[in-house]
Amino acid sequence: MTTESKPEIILTVPEPTATADNFYLAGNEYLSLPFINQSGAIESLNILHLAHRGLLEFSGNSDRPLLYPTVKINSEKAALHKILTWRHHLDWLPSFSCSGAGSWALEGEIVAPPGHKGFYYRLTLQNTGVSTLSACLGWQGYWDSFNYILFSRRALDTRKSIAYNKWTKSLVLEASAGLPLAALALATDGDSEWQIDEYEQSYSLNHELTLAAGESYSTLLYAAVNLEGDGAGTTVVDLRRHGYQALKEKTCEWFENRHIETGNPHLTTLLNKNLFFCYFYALARSLDSEDLVTVTSRSPRYYVSAAFWSRDALLWSFPAIMLIDHNTAREMLLAVFSRHISNAGDHAHYISGSVLYPGFELDQLAAYYLALKHYLDYSSDYPLIEESIIFNGLYTLTEKAFARFDPESGLYSTFLDPSDDPVSYPFLTYCNALLHCAFSFLARLQAEERWQHKADFAVLALELQRAIYEHCTVKGPFGPMYTWAVDGKGRFSLYDNPPGSLQLLAHYGFCSIEDAIFKNTVRWIRSSNNKYFHQDRPFEEAGSLHAGNPWPLGACNDLLACNAGAADFLYRAEMDNGFFCETVDPVTGRVSTGAAFASGAGFLAYTLYLKKLNNSTKGV
Repeated sequence: MTTESKPEIILTVPEPTATADNFYLAGNEYLSLPFINQSGAIESLNILHLAHRGLLEFSGNSDRPLLYPTVKINSEKAALHKILTWRHHLDWLPSFSCSGAGSWALEGEIVAPPGHKGFYYRLTLQNTGVSTLSACLGWQGYWDSFNYILFSRRALDTRKSIAYNKWTKSLVLEASAGLPLAALALATDGDSEWQIDEYEQSYSLNHELTLAAGESYSTLLYAAVNLEGDGAGTTVVDLRRHGYQALKEKTCEWFENRHIETGNPHLTTLLNKNLFFCYFYALARSLDSEDLVTVTSRSPRYYVSAAFWSRDALLWSFPAIMLIDHNTAREMLLAVFSRHISNAGDHAHYISGSVLYPGFELDQLAAYYLALKHYLDYSSDYPLIEESIIFNGLYTLTEKAFARFDPESGLYSTFLDPSDDPVSYPFLTYCNALLHCAFSFLARLQAEERWQHKADFAVLALELQRAIYEHCTVKGPFGPMYTWAVDGKGRFSLYDNPPGSLQLLAHYGFCSIEDAIFKNTVRWIRSSNNKYFHQDRPFEEAGSLHAGNPWPLGACNDLLACNAGAADFLYRAEMDNGFFCETVDPVTGRVSTGAAFASGAGFLAYTLYLKKLNNSTKGV
């Protein structure tokens, strides 16, 4: 006689964040600067390559960064890491300032103009004293490695060449493996002379200065990326032709036109900083094709960077992208449906669309419907449905959903939960509620004769709603409440998970926010009955089995469920130097797992935007 053994429950949980260092971010659609450290050094730069299915990174190391400013006053090197004060102009563009002994002041700014394959770095040194100042202002850099990033970082066995190109007057760093892979070009105004040590893979450029009292001097460094050295060099020429003043003016205009005010300065900064973080780190233009690509994060500090999750892209990033630009959101939908629809519902994809990490997740399937619904609700761009990619994609999604139907319970199953972990019971209330909202959306399209199917989705939505109330509600400590998961035969579990919380049922439209069952469920989640809720801690919020510390996503869920304390959590939590992260320490509010969580930053920004509309953050 043999007995069947159940598969082992295997979790892939995040490692604690390795460093508490603050990093300042910059970037645009074409490049990311995720490691700008306290001293103003750019430790690395990356671009996204669709054909290679990941990020390609030019990197220095912690001791010798890829590019860093150097300042000497009267032959003594300034310790910039100790004296720089940082700020973000328009809540995104990083800049710094410092002064020394009342005799000098330094300012710096890093600007990556939207739509350009590059950035500029400007330094200004002023003599604030009464006597002549002897100084040296310039740049140094070290190219340690050329890396491939997808979840983890791997050094590529490439030829790294550094050479000065007289035609474009730029220093060109080119990585090749037979054919070129990518290049980075650096140039200053004029024809400055770079010092290159090819053996050490290092480079420097210095300006010896004598400044009279009150006099100042500025140096500009332009940087550009492209597929090979000549393209990078000519792209730098283009940046120089525009000039930093015009580039900055247009960049500031771009951000000003998209900046959102809340009436609360701190929350305004939190919203916009994370809105722009999402836009430039959860989206990219691939260097090789210039196609729009959606990712979890373009920062290697996020432990599953440079990959595609439909939940991240469509439930978290997409509403924020809609706040920035409807046209980009439309292009994003078309790109996602085109590239990822055949594997919709699978846990994680390569950015090309093939499966990276198998495992079906019902909430990730429903995300396609809900993003399309969100777009149509806010844009009324119904001709989009007529695009064959969308029209036929809805059929593909529907067949995948029907394949998960259990006729005995009337519910739809999943293999993994919203934190990508195996489920104890196959029918999750949250996932089925999302699918109910998706079916209601399809029923609306049918009623308006915008899309047709042999199934009647109004009936299917009603039947699924009945099944949820029949199987997924139980008597809890505060009255009737929603369960987390059921087996359809009477067994259930009480639990909640911030990346797919029962607190979101009203937000997505399954029930009213005043529904008694919903309110009892929210009360249970935020009580001692939930062993993952950090009650009476400085940062009181829900954790989960996947990552035990408080989730800022949980605070977003609380805000959407009208729990006023969540705004205070977000107001006080430092997270990852003000950028969104997966979890925080319950005492300090600093990042504990999932630093540089770009897609989640979109959900935070959109949540704060909704609360602004509802005036729910007044008095915080």
